[in-house]
Amino acid sequence: MLTGMRLGPLVVTSVLLLAAVVSCTSTARVSDVYTALDGTGARKRNVFFTDTKEIHCVVELGIGRKGATVEALVRELQAYDFVSDKFFATDRVLTNVEAAPTPSDGIQIVDVTIKPRGPDGVETDGLPFPPGHFVCEAYLDGKLEQTAVFNIDFPDCPASMIVPGTLCFGFYKQNLECPRYGVSSRDTAKCHCTTLKGWGCD
Repeated sequence: MLTGMRLGPLVVTSVLLLAAVVSCTSTARVSDVYTALDGTGARKRNVFFTDTKEIHCVVELGIGRKGATVEALVRELQAYDFVSDKFFATDRVLTNVEAAPTPSDGIQIVDVTIKPRGPDGVETDGLPFPPGHFVCEAYLDGKLEQTAVFNIDFPDCPASMIVPGTLCFGFYKQNLECPRYGVSSRDTAKCHCTTLKGWGCD
């Protein structure tokens, strides 16, 4: 059994400001905050999986005055201990980003793109997100305005054939048993997710 293994936290890789035409005001406000699979919010979600490629925290703003400061942060409220195989309560600020949008006659969008990283802090393609319960908090001039809660869960068994020895730990629960030839397969062969050797199959 692999002990002491701990997946790294999340990392923000980009911040994007967009705008859409609406009436201009002399005020500033956060009109919405949500999470999605893309920066435009076309695929809104509040449940993601450990094998998700990236998560977007999108803050929609109306900025009609100078000097407004927007902050978005991701807080982890529940984490998963792979050694004890259970979730535990916590309160960790994983990342935060500040922006000072220019006043505009439109809805401005702060898109915070979140990707997983390893224990060394380096972002690497193909790593799993840490499972748990999270909240994206949107602040305007230091005041909390709106929040969006989201979960990162373990996915179900793979939909297609499992290749023995391929990586599964971190993406799936340790010792998970799955049909070897896909979750809907009627074949009786099984695979188990082990920590060091990947998928072990009949």
